[in-house]
Amino acid sequence: MSSENNRVENEIKVWMSKEEKLKFLFQNSPKIERSFGIEKLKFFKMLLFKYKKTKAVDEKITLRFLKHEYNNLSRQVYPNVFNRLLNEALSAVVFQRIDKRDYLRNLELNKKTLEEQLVKSGFHEAYGKVLENMQEQKLSFTVPVSYHISENERLEHSLQFIKDAQGAYQFDGFRSILHNDSSPSSRSTHYFKNEKTESFNAAEAYEMLAGRAVLKSGTWKQFNFYDRDLNDNFRMHEFPQAYGYNISNALRGIPLKNDDYETFESLADSLKKGRREGAVLLIEGREMKVFLEANPRFKTLTFYNDRMQKLSLTEIKNGCKISPVQKTQQNIETQNTKRKLHM
Repeated sequence: MSSENNRVENEIKVWMSKEEKLKFLFQNSPKIERSFGIEKLKFFKMLLFKYKKTKAVDEKITLRFLKHEYNNLSRQVYPNVFNRLLNEALSAVVFQRIDKRDYLRNLELNKKTLEEQLVKSGFHEAYGKVLENMQEQKLSFTVPVSYHISENERLEHSLQFIKDAQGAYQFDGFRSILHNDSSPSSRSTHYFKNEKTESFNAAEAYEMLAGRAVLKSGTWKQFNFYDRDLNDNFRMHEFPQAYGYNISNALRGIPLKNDDYETFESLADSLKKGRREGAVLLIEGREMKVFLEANPRFKTLTFYNDRMQKLSLTEIKNGCKISPVQKTQQNIETQNTKRKLHM
């Protein structure tokens, strides 16, 4: 086991860093050394408990030195033999009844919190890898997740976890990279911070990196691909409710064939999530298959044909770059729509 993966050593480094900062803050306190000695004894006792069953040679060696250091420190903090033995007896009781119980409870709570965050973010399949990395007790670690969105599009995520001052791991966020195999030079990347006020999931990350807008907490958000910050992240275009874009009104402004309530609301909800969705327009008795995207900046919709060529509503009405829906295709789409509604 390398030094980097020595869990005992990693935890001692965290403690030393914390101790150094606190000693600087309270350097004028006359009893600071003894106070830190008492807390360090508790910390050493917890480490000896946590890793007593380790099979790693490096960790076993570190624990032997730690036990020796624990005994030396105990003699310094409690020079009187009677007081030292009394403290050992009392601390053993406290450890079993309180410290050990609290540690195990907090550990399970930390795991549960991380699992909930991963489920919410769309990365539940990475939970097993997260648990493995937590065992190593590093100050921080990343978990890679990669998959294809389509034949030409591939997403790479790097999930970032950081240990806080209390020793619990926090899901800081994830960096996503969208690769387009049909255009090797095309590569979009952004770090999505996991925040209590607002966070993005994997599905929303894909839609935004693909250039589409997502409705979050009443505000449409879309990347400005021509402007990055110092961390190589895209800056956001934001269009709040006061800006005046309403996706339902935009949909009512086009001649949708299937405009029943359920189909209409399903389409509107999907566009709010940043998806590109297919729809059939009824123009002068002709059925035209198009694909739609929300376009909050211009308070409209963006249209594509089946070859994903962008076109205007005027071009669609004039039959440019688009073919009428065939009856066979129409029947298949109707059946698929019915299936979706009943799922």
